[in-house]
Amino acid sequence: MDVIADLRNDSNADALARDEEMLVGQASTLRYDLFVRAAHYWKHLADPDGVEDDDQRRRNARDVYLDSSFGGMWFGKITLDPISGSIVGAELERLEQAMFETDWAAARAELGRDPTFVDLARTPGQRRADALVEMATRSRTAPNDGRRPTPLFSVLIDYETLRGRVCELADQTVISPGSLLPWLDEAYLERVVFAPDRRVEVSTTARLFSGATRRAIELRDRECTHRYCDIPASSCQVDHIVPYTAGGPTIEENGRLLCGFHNRLRNARPPPDG
Repeated sequence: MDVIADLRNDSNADALARDEEMLVGQASTLRYDLFVRAAHYWKHLADPDGVEDDDQRRRNARDVYLDSSFGGMWFGKITLDPISGSIVGAELERLEQAMFETDWAAARAELGRDPTFVDLARTPGQRRADALVEMATRSRTAPNDGRRPTPLFSVLIDYETLRGRVCELADQTVISPGSLLPWLDEAYLERVVFAPDRRVEVSTTARLFSGATRRAIELRDRECTHRYCDIPASSCQVDHIVPYTAGGPTIEENGRLLCGFHNRLRNARPPPDG
């Protein structure tokens, strides 16, 4: 009931009244996490502009507080949007798991048998704290020319025909298409085409406009190319004129500058200048 009630807003009230019986049917047959995901996708279809606004609010709500307190202890709180949280959470979990395996091996060597969790040197919370310190230590000591980890976005072509709409992270958190835009400058993309006879064709991974190609487009366009916008190049994104998902090549002739707002607007509907 809470999931369905949370879907309602002024824009989709009529659609929710129409589809409520269908959603209740889904809730009665699906596992809870699958139903929550299905409900999010329903909202994507019923109110596409609203879900972009929702994800932008989640992005704007990111916040980290960390400060020293009485006795020298440090207290804090972390609030992250889905994409940022998946980046931080995955690395924190990876390091904590490595520390768990180290603690487990040390306890087994000392006891001469498989230990229990109470035999380990650290609690899960202590390992996560140590993992966070390790993340900061590695960041501080990383070489200036070291390769920065980058996200990979997989663009699925014709998957929707076979299985339905999909726009989610690897951990199956449903996100809006617009929430990917702030990450596109550093992300790698791959095109995955679902062909007949269950064949899947995967392209090589590629960056969007970067390096000299990006700089050439910045120098050429100077500002957002939307006819009513004068946002400078330094605050713009380089977007494909012919979309990457439609086979548009990542070359200078197929690139143009758009500010974040007009890039999101273009993905929602064509801008006045096409």
